[in-house]
Amino acid sequence: MFLEYFESVDNKLIDFIENLNFNQIGKNIKINGRDDLSSIESSDLVIFSISDFRLDTTNSKSFNADKDFRKKFYSLFYSDWSLKLFDLGNLINGNLVSDTQFALRNIIEFCIKNQIFVISLGGSQDFTLDFYSSLKKSLSKINLVAVNNKLEFSNENNESYLSKIIMDENNKLNHFSNIGFQKHLNSIDEIDLIKKMKFESLSLGKIKSDLNEAEPILRDSNLISFNINSIKSGDINNAHQYPNGLTSYEFCSLARFSGLSLKSNVISFFDNWDFSILNSLLAESIWYVIDGFSSRIDEKPDSDNDNFTYYFIEIDNYKFKFYHSLISDRWWVEFLNDNIISIEKNIISCSYNDYYNCKNSVISERILTRLKNKIT
Repeated sequence: MFLEYFESVDNKLIDFIENLNFNQIGKNIKINGRDDLSSIESSDLVIFSISDFRLDTTNSKSFNADKDFRKKFYSLFYSDWSLKLFDLGNLINGNLVSDTQFALRNIIEFCIKNQIFVISLGGSQDFTLDFYSSLKKSLSKINLVAVNNKLEFSNENNESYLSKIIMDENNKLNHFSNIGFQKHLNSIDEIDLIKKMKFESLSLGKIKSDLNEAEPILRDSNLISFNINSIKSGDINNAHQYPNGLTSYEFCSLARFSGLSLKSNVISFFDNWDFSILNSLLAESIWYVIDGFSSRIDEKPDSDNDNFTYYFIEIDNYKFKFYHSLISDRWWVEFLNDNIISIEKNIISCSYNDYYNCKNSVISERILTRLKNKIT
């Protein structure tokens, strides 16, 4: 049983929970150290914390979720969720960082096998590689999203987690997307590379223009990796030195979009440390992930489904079929040109703006990028 990889929640926190209102999260979640976790296979969602930063030699910070985060998370009020939630506690650091990686892969494989949704917080974003490697065993194709102010194609040693994923001999990366990158923090080579590889990116400026443009990206994702450096420093009491970034509201909104995605299996919040305002924002962000997860709608675009309306548009011999859900108000687009599309049916998530642009004879950047990926 993989629970041996975890350290139970501190007894002082267990005592703290005793004084909480019965409507608060601490009273409505099973906790390692207080509750029997033998039925974990039947859980809907698990949360755990990571304190290992050894993969990032430039990081001198530390994180202990029991110090402050869990107190703030447990104090938030439980919503109208009908979910079985488990807090697995703190992942024990291995003697070597490779031991921590081995444990993480086993944990994720177990959860995916049992259809358990995973939220992790803490640790270096380099662990995204281990989450990806675990998903490879159960998924034929993986869509990865990084919410980060940097593209992370390279680092000082030119061996970033993303470059390792791309260079993987058994590569199952179907699509990579970045949300929130800032041009002045990334080299021209990295920005050009994301275009050459036909990956999708939404710069901070585009997010500021319309936050909802990020929802289709997250809707199609399996693995979502948040970096705390993507947040505007002023919103987190100048915890870091990046004056521009996502607001706390935008960060929580992206977290909820992530939870809403039927395809998402793992959502992680990386590179945070023991800082009060960060813990408050992380607690709220995870609350919104859970709220999104609880609100998931299983809908598939279908012409025969009365819950959808559809629209045919042709531009320069490219034929598109747009689907609009009357339930969720979400949009999808299907490429209909059999002579250039390499698979029989290809439907991707999109936004109303994508439809609006096509209706006005303009193919959006999102559709162009995906279309280029499908041309044989």
